[in-house]
Amino acid sequence: MNKESLYKIAKINNKEKIVLVKYGNFYKSFESDAILLWGLFGYRIIDGKASFPLSVFGSVVSKLNRLGISVVVVNNENDTNYYTAMKENTYNEYSTDIMNKYETDGKISEIKSLVEDKIKSSFVNYDKLREFLNTL
Repeated sequence: MNKESLYKIAKINNKEKIVLVKYGNFYKSFESDAILLWGLFGYRIIDGKASFPLSVFGSVVSKLNRLGISVVVVNNENDTNYYTAMKENTYNEYSTDIMNKYETDGKISEIKSLVEDKIKSSFVNYDKLREFLNTL
């Protein structure tokens, strides 16, 4: 079974925990958990995945647990570890806030790109765009 499938199976049973999958010297997460890692640690998301090196695993899990986010680590098909946060589960709160920020940042980036393209194609577009934005 591939690692992404292991993630999905673990996530079904651990919806309010972040699931990490070990890939050699790295840990990866997918989908909404990748976005959570992006928001909390600044890890880049590439193809819906965020990863970090084994060397920072302890500090990542420690911070997540301090924030009230439990962690499930899938090493392979028959080897899963659980790190339970000692305080009330805050996964959903952080997930919702960070997901909103991620979506907002994506929309802003898309608009920036469109504006840059229009201004580069004709500087006249600058005045039109500025005028339009001032009407909002």
